[in-house]
Amino acid sequence: MTVKLLLLLLLFFPLLVSAKEAPIVLLINSYHPQYQWTNQQNQGIKDVLMDAVHAENLHIEYMDERRFVDDKIYHAKLTDLLRHKYQKYEPDLIMTTDDHAYNFMIENGDELFPGKPVVYSGVNLPDTEMMASHDNILGIAEGMEIEGNLELILQLQPRTKRIIMLSDTTGLGLNMGQKAKQIKAQWQADPQKQHVTLEVWDQFSIQELYQRAESAEFDSVFLMLAIHKDKLGTYFSYEHHLPLLTQKSKVPVYGMWGTIIIGYGGIGGLMNNPYEHGSNAAQIAIKVLDGVPLDKIKTPEKATYAPYFDYYQLKRFGIDLNLLPVHSTIINRPVSLYDEHAKLINSTIALFIFMLVVISILTINIKRRITAQRKLHQFNQELESIVQQRTKDLDERNKELQAASKVLRAHAYSDELTGLPNRRAASREIIAHIKRYNMDYQPLAVAILDIDLFKSINDTYGHQTGDEVLCAVGETLKDTLRPNDRVYRWGGEEFLIVLPDTKAGYSAIVCQRLTKSISQLNISNIGTVTASIGVTNFAKGDSFETILQRADTALYKAKNSGRNQVVVN
Repeated sequence: MTVKLLLLLLLFFPLLVSAKEAPIVLLINSYHPQYQWTNQQNQGIKDVLMDAVHAENLHIEYMDERRFVDDKIYHAKLTDLLRHKYQKYEPDLIMTTDDHAYNFMIENGDELFPGKPVVYSGVNLPDTEMMASHDNILGIAEGMEIEGNLELILQLQPRTKRIIMLSDTTGLGLNMGQKAKQIKAQWQADPQKQHVTLEVWDQFSIQELYQRAESAEFDSVFLMLAIHKDKLGTYFSYEHHLPLLTQKSKVPVYGMWGTIIIGYGGIGGLMNNPYEHGSNAAQIAIKVLDGVPLDKIKTPEKATYAPYFDYYQLKRFGIDLNLLPVHSTIINRPVSLYDEHAKLINSTIALFIFMLVVISILTINIKRRITAQRKLHQFNQELESIVQQRTKDLDERNKELQAASKVLRAHAYSDELTGLPNRRAASREIIAHIKRYNMDYQPLAVAILDIDLFKSINDTYGHQTGDEVLCAVGETLKDTLRPNDRVYRWGGEEFLIVLPDTKAGYSAIVCQRLTKSISQLNISNIGTVTASIGVTNFAKGDSFETILQRADTALYKAKNSGRNQVVVN
């Protein structure tokens, strides 16, 4: 009984090791992938995880909270769906993006995925009290940069008297609006900032917002916090509604979310990069998967916010570029002709100088050649006779080289040991078979044969005996197959077999005949030699690589099923 248990452990140990090497990660997103912020944050996560997590083991879910933020029935059904799906595909780690997914795991994580580590990102206001009771959660807070953007607005537009901060009363918009109101109270109490009026708009329809923007006074600006829905429940699309808002607005619209502000009419601001944010969170996730204890992983306090602006909007509102912070990124900025074609212009100048030098050298050489030509003329007759003799010698050597070249080409496409066509010949000839198949769709089968336990033969009887086995198997294959069938030495103890005009059912019979012939070989004193074969037929759309992969998969099954057999894929 003990021996059987040990054998079972030895059999399944590789599978257990493989399972450890293939972790499953569940990525829960607060929003929909059509939301550019989510899309780029996901891309940053996927690009970092690609070497640590198999693509099929990264499960991605979207809560779509911008549309269903207050839908309790939807949330209940979503919870049931995740419970059902991930009973079968239990994740080793959960990642979340943005506030809603984070809050969802705080509330439901212990029930759905007890004990599983959670790495969050994109969270503007993480609940520190709740996190204290969840030692399995860590990540990078996205935070927010309201005050930094307010200071930046006054730096760029010092005559500003009124800053209007836009949010709504759902989820993130509500939290950011509350934070903005706290900052407003602080500014009102600061004598140095009392000349600027801060307002928070969170009760409006989209049409009302357009109307207010059209009538905004010149010394006002807008700062976009977060809007999911207006007061009528209408979904606010940054790709659709924000461009309309910025077109109608007579004053700039600043923001702190680069992907959804820049390029849609926003002027810019201190902004967070979603791709970089997702990448940083994924690097934390890899440390967790590598077994680093959560309390040993250092995480930044919040995401990085950097100055980012749209040149067109800066010029539209007359912003002095010299007032921009150092190291600001400006998109759509026109470049001078030299900047745009610097390499081409520099190359042209260098070429011109080079040509002047060449012309000078050529002029000197021409004068020297005129002098030398007179002397060369005297030797022409002698050289002509020498050239004729050399030409004759070269003709003879060319004939010898052509003969040698034919021999080399033959060796290049033949296996020295067995005399069979080699892998290079197979690659060239099978492509021709594929072209023919794609024209007339005549049956075509490909098989890979592997001599069983060949390494053991080499180790036990020596490589010379191994070579005898390879040659005998090669001769047997040629003798057993039809004249129009082809067999190649594929490499090591493997042979590649091509069976033209052979249907799927008959290709297996042919391969069975081959294994039987090989098992009847009598080579030195090594006993019976056996072989395993994987065979498959061409299908429409197959390439050389796909047909070889299927044949190789079938061979793998034949070897793992006891050897000395044929498996059809």
